[in-house]
Amino acid sequence: MPHTVELLDDEDSLTTVSRLETQTVARIHPSARMNNLPDHIHDEQRSVTTLNGSHLSAENQTLSPEDLSSLEKHIESPQPEALRFEHADPDRLMLSEEEALARAQDRPQDNEPIYLTFSNGDKENPRNWTHGKKYYITILVSALNVLTCVCAGGISSASTDIAAEFNVSAEVTTLGLSMYILGFALGPLVLAPLSEYWGRNPIYIWAWLLLVVFQIPLALAANIETIIVCRFIQGFFGSVPLTNTGGTVSDLWARNECGNAMAIYGLSSTAGPPIALVISGYIVQNKGWRMLFWIFMAILGGFWIILVLTLPETRHTIILDKKTKRVRKTMQKQGFQAASNIRDANADEKKGLHTLFAITLTRPFRFLFTEPITFCAAIYNGFIYGIVYLFNEAFPLVFGPTGHGFSTGEWGLSFLGLVLGPVIAALFHPLQERYYLRRVAANDGKGSPEARMWMSLGGAFLLPISLFWFGWTSYTSVAWIVPIIASAFFGAGIYIIILGILNYVVDSYQTYSASALAGVILVRNLVGAGFPLFGQQMYEKLGYEWASTLLAFLAILYIPIPFIFFYKGETIRLRSPWARENFNQDEDQPH
Repeated sequence: MPHTVELLDDEDSLTTVSRLETQTVARIHPSARMNNLPDHIHDEQRSVTTLNGSHLSAENQTLSPEDLSSLEKHIESPQPEALRFEHADPDRLMLSEEEALARAQDRPQDNEPIYLTFSNGDKENPRNWTHGKKYYITILVSALNVLTCVCAGGISSASTDIAAEFNVSAEVTTLGLSMYILGFALGPLVLAPLSEYWGRNPIYIWAWLLLVVFQIPLALAANIETIIVCRFIQGFFGSVPLTNTGGTVSDLWARNECGNAMAIYGLSSTAGPPIALVISGYIVQNKGWRMLFWIFMAILGGFWIILVLTLPETRHTIILDKKTKRVRKTMQKQGFQAASNIRDANADEKKGLHTLFAITLTRPFRFLFTEPITFCAAIYNGFIYGIVYLFNEAFPLVFGPTGHGFSTGEWGLSFLGLVLGPVIAALFHPLQERYYLRRVAANDGKGSPEARMWMSLGGAFLLPISLFWFGWTSYTSVAWIVPIIASAFFGAGIYIIILGILNYVVDSYQTYSASALAGVILVRNLVGAGFPLFGQQMYEKLGYEWASTLLAFLAILYIPIPFIFFYKGETIRLRSPWARENFNQDEDQPH
């Protein structure tokens, strides 16, 4: 009886060649692309190309003894596992580095196009790095997020001294904070496409270096104009963690194992702004405002050295591009024809800088004005961050000389409540993650974006409750610790909501999440830049109690958003052309 190959509709992608008397059968899943064979199987055509170039249909066909011998050799020999099959173009030969080199050695004159991809367990794939290395990078880039927020808000401790030295109003010195946050808003529009084109690492390093350098003109400033302009430039380059940190986490961690990493990132985003005043208060009080910027330069400069020495590139497309160049060079040295036609698996999807800028400068606005998920996430985040930075102006009134009589260093410490709240909330994040994974398991292993909002259902109530509490305990007759405890509950609320919404947006849009998040970040920081400009006037004219009450009533208006996402999110995603594309939640690609 002749030897045959059968295509079988079972779940085994490839077992082994088993001899049944005189018959040899290769069991091949019809959807699998067998890149570990020198031949390839076409999904759509359901066919096999043999080694000698003959074509077999899905029906059992006769193989020549030469083809059978070669087929058995390749199946029985150890083969590196490769990341393939998923969404592979049936007309492309997708190979790992080891497979590409082995194929070139077998066929030195063959120049069929090869698309290089990672193999399973590939040590160059950031998702296969050790947990220790991945956590180190996650903590490092999250620390950058904290530091740029410290740099942003720390100037509020110095505003009184700066106003006195340059003889300007409090509103003018507030521009030092607002211009930095405005830089936060606009920086990602430029840094994001540069990061996609050149990689995350160069943008981290060069942008952070410029943030360090521009501490010098601030420390030596001879007028308020220098401070305002330099603060905008600092915010622009200091936005690099906002641009890159979320993407770095996605590079390192698969969707269903990123819970702890996202908790760390979320903590850096929410505890970072208030910790600025905790750190800067006593520095300004004891050393003066100029020393504050010299100290910032020393701390940020130290982290820049750590970045240069220890932070690897994590963007998958950049790593794969470098791997492809290395393999091509190896092939060229050995005279293989394949060297002229090998490219990385993402080669056809790469865009030029002009295209990247066009997308970055237009698509976020399209998402903001056409996508309900992006719009609601943006206005909620904007409101929350607006209050966070407004508190930079409100806390000195409530706890400073006109309130509880605290010194600059002491009212800086009053922000500890806003720092401890997110820390405590982060301790409960495993409950959220456990709920999410249960929903994933119930959904046959596919993602469940709505499950990300579970804890936000309660967190939404923490914001108005804590603002009412803070407002009506701001009397000097009430112990100072009481409004600080209220601010801790506010901090816990913003952590829960911001992390939930961030995860929901990423999971909903997946491939397009960078554009959606860019819209959210833009609105968030534009509002964050504007709120401090009227914070002091609002608290002075309405009174401390009623100013906070106004914010609490506004917070009530946002309570429905998490409930809408949780209960009606699937319907909203189905109506979105961008979210509908990823509705099945069966992909998990870095963003």
